[in-house]
Amino acid sequence: MKKLYEYLTTVFIILLLSFSLPRLLPGDPISAIFGEEAIANMSEELIIQVKERMGLDKPIWIQFLIFLKDIFRGDLGYSYYYRDYILNILKRSFPWTLTLISVSLSISSLLGFLLGLNASYIVGSRLDKVSFIIMVAMGSLPEFLVGIILLIVFAINFKILPVSFSLSPSGFKAFLLPSLSLICVDFPNSYITTRNLAVSIVKERFIETAKAKLKNESRIKYVHIGKNIIYPVITRFLLRLSHLLFGAIFIEIVFSYPGIGTVLYNSIVHRDYAFVQACILLISIIIVSINMITELSFTGGST
Repeated sequence: MKKLYEYLTTVFIILLLSFSLPRLLPGDPISAIFGEEAIANMSEELIIQVKERMGLDKPIWIQFLIFLKDIFRGDLGYSYYYRDYILNILKRSFPWTLTLISVSLSISSLLGFLLGLNASYIVGSRLDKVSFIIMVAMGSLPEFLVGIILLIVFAINFKILPVSFSLSPSGFKAFLLPSLSLICVDFPNSYITTRNLAVSIVKERFIETAKAKLKNESRIKYVHIGKNIIYPVITRFLLRLSHLLFGAIFIEIVFSYPGIGTVLYNSIVHRDYAFVQACILLISIIIVSINMITELSFTGGST
């Protein structure tokens, strides 16, 4: 019950922030949508009508109550920049983001798990020390910087991959750079987590017993050690989902990937309040829900 209360409180704070943050952006949404020149040629009556249609003529607290009522009705509103209902835009863009995250996270987690298990056998060696330093350095780089570096290397210098995403026949090649960027961001975290977990049990007595009985080192490594760290690894996988959701937004902007990040960026630039607050709400609730499900799944919901 306490967890549910905390979750509902967090959701209300998210609702409040998703409503407030777009309105703290500098600039006038009407000017951003129609342009300063168009606004200059509009009559005062027409500007008032536009504000009424967008709901900007009412006091802030009334706008917030209307926002809450629409959310609980399942109505996310209408995007005046994209000229479409927000739910339709999300249905088109969110699957692209989900595909990018799921493919990247699955590959990085699998590679990190396998290589991290191998690293636990050479802890303290020169190779392990160098690898660990490289992984820490890579893991500290922000997503957009990794994307820009890969863009410069593979798209501009070597010209072997497209600069931006497109739905042409070479769409798979265009998908590689955004995906590789997220893999490079997440792989070090997966590697370090698995390595540290495996090191903590590699000297346990049951592992020493298994080594004495079995000659197959791969079986000891991937079965006996692997199955004893699989739950923390799965927990890390679920928690990284929420982290990569933010990372994917920046990667999508760098590569013009048609996911929710690019759509959100265009909405922020054009002061599309309705879409920005809907995106903030959706992303925040997804993250909070993933964290809550993870905590309840692996702690039994204990308080």
